Amino acid sequence: MNVGVDLGGTKLAVGTAESVQIISTPATSDDIIAAIDTLAGEARGIGLCVAGRVDLQSGSTFAAQLPQLHGVPLVKQLSRPGRRITLLNDADAAALAEHQFGAARGTHTSLYVTVSTGIGAGLVSQQRLYQGYRGQAVELGHAGGPGQQPCPCGRTGCIDVSASGTAITKAARALLGDPTVPVDTLSQMAAQGHAGIGQIVRQAAEDLAPYLGNACVLFDPQVIVMGGGVVLGYGELYLETLRRALASTLGQWHLPEIRVAQLGRQAGILGALQSLE
Repeated sequence: MNVGVDLGGTKLAVGTAESVQIISTPATSDDIIAAIDTLAGEARGIGLCVAGRVDLQSGSTFAAQLPQLHGVPLVKQLSRPGRRITLLNDADAAALAEHQFGAARGTHTSLYVTVSTGIGAGLVSQQRLYQGYRGQAVELGHAGGPGQQPCPCGRTGCIDVSASGTAITKAARALLGDPTVPVDTLSQMAAQGHAGIGQIVRQAAEDLAPYLGNACVLFDPQVIVMGGGVVLGYGELYLETLRRALASTLGQWHLPEIRVAQLGRQAGILGALQSLE
């Protein structure tokens, strides 16, 4: 039996496509590893999906949400005789899941992009995930641009800083003069026609489009699958702007169809399981 693991800053989920157990993420690295080992039981394969940057060469993660695991050799510590371990980040897991079971099912090459707390992406072609040497390929959110805003990753101009859900929320709250407005309220106000918030959302979509365009020229996806809280919260206000801006930036290059992700919170487990196939 194989199991998928979806490890985030607050929740740890372990299971199969049919049954998942969810607990609060333990506070220490030893307790996290022990919890995964216990919940995985006699599994012969563990697909480990982590909410953040991974390093395939060391089998570790440097996810901002999981500082207790920085540099910890997860794969080595979870390994047992006869047990196979795969490691991937959450965007790559969602990319695999959507390609195999969701919005990109049946396509040749799909690019998955999530716009949520940050911006992540994953590329799957003919059912194979492209991770690169360290598992850090297609990090769209950290493709540097002309901006000068510093990013926690150490670069400047990362679109993750200026067009993520975090950036949209920060700008909208500043506009309203209230740093406590819930995200759901902001999306409702945008849907009801609030001009200022609508402009912030549209600007974020327009800012992302050139980065998506570069990814299209580099990887030639048949479809782009958009997921994450911004897409779910702001819907067509965001997507319509993104489609228009992407068409403009691509010129005569192929314009992929933009679809909305279908699998939601299931994507992590499903993608982690699929990485074992």
